Amino acid sequence: MTNEDNKARKASRRGHTLENWEIAIVKAMINRGTHFTTDQDILAYFTHPTRSVNHRFVSEIRGETKHKSIKQASDEDLDVFLAIWPDIDHETGLSFRGDELLIKAREAMIAAVQTFNGAGLTFRAELFIVTIIIAWTYLLHAWFKRAGVDYRYSGQKTKEGADKFWELGHCLKQSQCPIKGGIARNLEFLIEIRHEIEHRSTSRIDDAIGAKFSHVR
Repeated sequence: MTNEDNKARKASRRGHTLENWEIAIVKAMINRGTHFTTDQDILAYFTHPTRSVNHRFVSEIRGETKHKSIKQASDEDLDVFLAIWPDIDHETGLSFRGDELLIKAREAMIAAVQTFNGAGLTFRAELFIVTIIIAWTYLLHAWFKRAGVDYRYSGQKTKEGADKFWELGHCLKQSQCPIKGGIARNLEFLIEIRHEIEHRSTSRIDDAIGAKFSHVR
């Protein structure tokens, strides 16, 4: 088994743990008590067809053997969580909140393909490139998040004060990145074209680079 296979397996296992915001909700459930008298009662809110979470995570939180530093969610946050539960996409089994990045990546990829295959568009290649880069960026962010990799630029913020996350080109340069070989090279090729699209007007490029697109969809 290769190192990349080991990384993928570890990332997959981490997907079956509780995230910090979920731990905060669990603490609020334990504190409230009503309807959440057993670990299994609580665990039912965090499992779904594509995700199985071991009940020991709840017992560790209840017994304060782990996750002491995470603050309990407010009563308002718990009420909101319960009001929208289950927040599951029944087509994919993904959680709208927990799997938000993966859902965005999937929808952006669908939008890119639909745009490229749509009739009546005169500069669909440019639209496809911009959208598919968004899709791959969200996909790698989702992978890094599950693998426990901090994909933010350290000490950097946007003008609005929000965290600044790695762009696709920077993601591809990381040793932990699961995308290698031909796929990575094709994405780097599209990134260069996207820079041209962003910084100066491009002529019609559909015929010139259309064959490349089949390798990144």
